[in-house]
Amino acid sequence: MTALGIESIAAVAAQQPNLPVPPALNIDSTQSAAVPSAFANLLQQQFTDLNASVGAAETAMSAVAAGKPVELHEVMIGLERARLSVQTFVQIRNKVVEAYQDLMRMQL
Repeated sequence: MTALGIESIAAVAAQQPNLPVPPALNIDSTQSAAVPSAFANLLQQQFTDLNASVGAAETAMSAVAAGKPVELHEVMIGLERARLSVQTFVQIRNKVVEAYQDLMRMQL
């Protein structure tokens, strides 16, 4: 049994005049190149936001430890925001790794 690629399926579907080609099979090199970079930019932006929230929480904790006049509730809110950001990022990473592992387990 030979494995068929997406390109061969799209070619067969395109030869049939009465069968519409699904959008997922319309392969455009400019569109496929833009998707990974957009995804990478999104991840980079989220990672930058994560670093900023953790940095703000660390700064607030340092101010409390140094005895500077800061509002304790603002420090706690910042710490909780940083904790939730880290947990969310870890869960996203876990889902991406799980999806990758599922793809690697697929038989072609």
